[in-house]
Amino acid sequence: MVDEFAPDPMIDGPHEPGETEDRPAVRLHPPTTLFFALIAGYVIRLFAGGRMPIPRAFAEGLGGLMIIIGIGLILSSVRIFAEKGQALKPATPASALFLQGPYKFSRNPIYLAMMIFGAGFGIATSNVWIIVTTAIVGVIFHFFVILPEERYLARRFGADYDAYKARVRRWF
Repeated sequence: MVDEFAPDPMIDGPHEPGETEDRPAVRLHPPTTLFFALIAGYVIRLFAGGRMPIPRAFAEGLGGLMIIIGIGLILSSVRIFAEKGQALKPATPASALFLQGPYKFSRNPIYLAMMIFGAGFGIATSNVWIIVTTAIVGVIFHFFVILPEERYLARRFGADYDAYKARVRRWF
């Protein structure tokens, strides 16, 4: 039986330490990481304060809109994974590049949606610490999830991924 995800030394080339040839070296679970950031922002506000000085109705409206946009973007992105029969977990092998839907304008629409959701939640609750912890998670995602995924996709799909990277921005 041929393993379609087995490394091909002629194609895959060298990789970063800790990464395997058939999957990205991602050890974080992004939704759990964001969840802990939201909780951390809530706890920090309990002890340090940090209410945003904007009218409550405006904060709830803007934050609610951002939450809805984030959820919509997540759902439209996840739908493509389901249509392609691809696992959603970042550390699983990729069977195809996604070039449709939100992947036309962002190489990472799910992570972008998580950031929009987290910031929206912080705004809706007037909690500046949730916005700060969400931003920190964005940095963590960049270095510990997105960059390893990009290295893997470049090895896996070569010139096709390079062309996609040239057309589509990382975040938006």
